[in-house]
Amino acid sequence: MEPIATIEQLIEEMEITISTEQRERTRLNQLVRLVERFAAGVSDEFLSQFEPGTQRYSRHLLHVDPQDRLSMLCLVWKPGQGTPIHDHPSWGVLGVLRGRMRFTNYAPDEQEGQHCLVPVETFIGTAGSVGTVYPPAMDLHRMDNCSSDEVAVTLHAYGCMVKEFHIYNAETGQRREATSEIDSTLDGAYPQAK
Repeated sequence: MEPIATIEQLIEEMEITISTEQRERTRLNQLVRLVERFAAGVSDEFLSQFEPGTQRYSRHLLHVDPQDRLSMLCLVWKPGQGTPIHDHPSWGVLGVLRGRMRFTNYAPDEQEGQHCLVPVETFIGTAGSVGTVYPPAMDLHRMDNCSSDEVAVTLHAYGCMVKEFHIYNAETGQRREATSEIDSTLDGAYPQAK
């Protein structure tokens, strides 16, 4: 398959898929293939426009669909930077564009009468790796740049503009509300409704 050369082409093809494919799991699989094609052809010029954060990973908004069916972000991770355990309010497609990222999925459990979250799967994604989150079954996770010396860049596409989500305590399983912070917005990220 031919790589997708630009973010504009990726956005256009994702919006067509979202508009035309009614079966959610099939749509999600098609979106994964689109992100794989973009990751295969992503340019250093595209990746270099996003700065890493000093205290935490940085979040750069690429696109928000006017009907709130799709949002896309690039996240930049310095070595060791990562998320807490969290969830999402919609499906998501996550692709590694540069570097190495560790993804750990969690499940609720009870140990010695205490509710908690336990890691059930960990995998390392390298440039070109693409995965999904699909609430509520496949959603509790954390991710971090597991490299000791390389910046990582990831692409995230969601079925809405993620404004609120939950952060979880592994020891108690308790959750608290959190809000998304955006560090920069790519020109044209908010197109006018058609």
